[in-house]
Amino acid sequence: MHLTTYDIECLTKIKALIYADLGRHYTIQQLAAVSGMGETKLKKCFKQHYQMGIFEYLQQQRMQLAIRLLQDTDCSIKTIARNCGYRYYSNFSAAFKAYHGLRPATYRNANR
Repeated sequence: MHLTTYDIECLTKIKALIYADLGRHYTIQQLAAVSGMGETKLKKCFKQHYQMGIFEYLQQQRMQLAIRLLQDTDCSIKTIARNCGYRYYSNFSAAFKAYHGLRPATYRNANR
């Protein structure tokens, strides 16, 4: 699939929107409406241009934010979980461990 300049502008807009508020939960329908693309085209174009799916990108950004917050702040891990879009600490902890191989508290203690 050939991406047009307009397609890339739409994708850049979506990427910036997601990054601006990593704690917010967007649906593909919402992102498609904002981008002006259809849902299927948005998903295919995003994956082609960024080499990952939209929700994979979102998780990657959330996990990078979690690392920064764990290293650079004294916020509680529950607060960090909420800032990263997780309602429940246990879900955040499981996602963090699956992504980084350590629990958030273990990571914080080892990297301070």
